[in-house]
Amino acid sequence: MNIIVAQSGGPTSVINSSLAGVISAGIENDFDKIYLSLHGIEGIINDEIAEVDKEKYINKNIKEKLMARPSSILGSCRFKLPASLDDEIYEKIFETLKAYQISTFVYIGGNDSMDTVMKLNEYMKSHNINDINIIGCPKTIDNDLMGMDHSPGFGSAAKYIASTLRTLRTDVDIYDLKSVTFVEIMGRHAGWLAASALSANYGMDKEVVNLVYLPEDQKSLEQVFEEIKEALKYENNLIVALAEGFRDKDNKLDEESFSNQNDAFGHKIVSGVASRLADLVRNKLEIKSRAVELSIVQRTSNLISKTDANEAYKLGYKAAKLGIDNTNLVPVLKRKYVDGYEVYYESVSPEEIANKEMKIPEDWLFDKKTLEEKITAYILPLIEGSIEQNYENGMPVFVKLNDFIK
Repeated sequence: MNIIVAQSGGPTSVINSSLAGVISAGIENDFDKIYLSLHGIEGIINDEIAEVDKEKYINKNIKEKLMARPSSILGSCRFKLPASLDDEIYEKIFETLKAYQISTFVYIGGNDSMDTVMKLNEYMKSHNINDINIIGCPKTIDNDLMGMDHSPGFGSAAKYIASTLRTLRTDVDIYDLKSVTFVEIMGRHAGWLAASALSANYGMDKEVVNLVYLPEDQKSLEQVFEEIKEALKYENNLIVALAEGFRDKDNKLDEESFSNQNDAFGHKIVSGVASRLADLVRNKLEIKSRAVELSIVQRTSNLISKTDANEAYKLGYKAAKLGIDNTNLVPVLKRKYVDGYEVYYESVSPEEIANKEMKIPEDWLFDKKTLEEKITAYILPLIEGSIEQNYENGMPVFVKLNDFIK
């Protein structure tokens, strides 16, 4: 038995924790060889494959070092497999898997990566391939994966956002004037990450985040302006958490400023809304306004939640085990709603995740107070603890791929 693992899509702070889980499962369950595909599925297509040195992995404590390293150490890709299963690229993929005698292939990624897993499984069914198991291992900071309580990567991103906004509040409060600071937060067309900013208010004697606007909101620009004016009656310096996918219900923001191209999976690149709204507020309300785009730091921060990292590791381990058990399912996280915080793991077909988006429940959006209570209770267990970092000369030092491959 040989196992191969790859990482795909946007990175997270704990994607390497899932990788560590897969490698550890490979070692502990006696796989002959553990292979790493570089740059996602493209590594298999282009035969860019490395082999794990098991002795190095164990003796150098690589598991712990991987869990402290953000972003995809194997590299990533945004490669969409053809819709037609007759395309020669499928044959090429399975020729490579056969050449390396792969019995289990674990693909760590988000809903687009589950599209890849789904298509590869469809190809195997149509060609009666029964000696390979292809397993998806979910991750995304966007928290928009269906069939799960929450996604690995989301907790660490939420921890970074809440921590950053508390720090930002110390800056915006220094001047005695009216101001609005828009903080643009990732999440594509789901508002989970932007809503998580409200958890920064927890336990504080004043609000850190005053307003939040999500893709799930149906508001006009005039409503936004009125809400800002109302909030300025009680607070001179506002912080507004703004999802990158927020658009006004009249689509004026889209009409005036967004013309970005689609990515490889057909998704609009949606960043830039904070700058546009800051300009509009400055002109409309004649007050100081500015935009802060947290951008890719949200997904690659080394402020890593220990809870998030541990859950990501277990999900990677369980993904490998599903291959050993001769299934093509995807492991998912569920939460037990009992006293305290407890998760359990189930498995679903990739079709239940691929190309779908989980949005914030509608009843959470009744008003800001309701949303803040719901999202804070949901978030706090996910951001508990921190993964210890290794520092040299005052700066973080991360494990390298060459530290544990042959």
